[in-house]
Amino acid sequence: MKRLDRAKKSGAKRALVLGCGGVAGAAWTIPMLDAVQRQLKWDAREADILIGTSAGAVIASLLAAGVSVDQMMASQNGTAEDCIWNHDTDTGGALPPRPALRFPAARLAIQGLRGKVGLLAGVSGLLPEGRCDMTPFMRVIDSVVPEGEWAPHPACWIVTADAKSGERVAFGRDDAPEAPMNLAVCASYGVPGWCPPIQIGDRSFMDGGILSPTSADLLLGSDVTEAIVIAPMASTQFDHPTSMATKIERYMRRYMTRIVDREIVQLRDAGIRVVRLEPGPADLKAFGSNMMDPRRRLRVFETALRTAPETLRAVA
Repeated sequence: MKRLDRAKKSGAKRALVLGCGGVAGAAWTIPMLDAVQRQLKWDAREADILIGTSAGAVIASLLAAGVSVDQMMASQNGTAEDCIWNHDTDTGGALPPRPALRFPAARLAIQGLRGKVGLLAGVSGLLPEGRCDMTPFMRVIDSVVPEGEWAPHPACWIVTADAKSGERVAFGRDDAPEAPMNLAVCASYGVPGWCPPIQIGDRSFMDGGILSPTSADLLLGSDVTEAIVIAPMASTQFDHPTSMATKIERYMRRYMTRIVDREIVQLRDAGIRVVRLEPGPADLKAFGSNMMDPRRRLRVFETALRTAPETLRAVA
């Protein structure tokens, strides 16, 4: 812990990477950010680079716009007086609405068969167009970032996937097309089969999590010396589920963990100090099998309040 504090005071640059994870992932991430804030005595809004994917993109955009972790905690625990987000309904419920009979990412399935994109991206191409209403996401981003603009943070990168080519596009980077933050966040959260792809310019974009749970490797070549990687969809310690649905989730989680493993190795090989934070067995038990189920949100949040401080102490 003291090494991190000394490094930051010496002028080291720190990145914060917030991974995908749906409703449960967000409910777990925010207590983890609270633990980081308290134990490291560091405000996440001060990150030199913010990277957000899917649910992590929502949180990263709020931090980039100046929303504090304390405010997000108040929203999660129900004590916020001015919260415009309804945790029970604004993500659309435990199951997606009936999808449209269109397959907007069908080319990804072909790319997957050719080995040009990974398993998750290839499977995403087989899913019909989701119809979740993204208006609540637009509303919450527009409440802190003027409509059509980007947050004032100097380096907030919102990770998406091109729905046709599978190319990773991190809006906010110099090599990405210009986009308003509200659309970029909606695209990044565009869970295949659940949410619709988002049109930005002449291209459609969807959940960046189909390519990587964190995209921490985007930090390669940057001048950061430290990275705090919060990865709700990666785990190295597992529970022992009995239901088939939960076993399938854990299988996919192991696949996504291997992607994060590779990215962390790349960062460390490049000389970047990494603090990796991920759910443990108690958190996984709270998650269950459906990371999108708002009915489990409070259970996940309260579990993370207990587990996050020790998780951080074990690695920082």
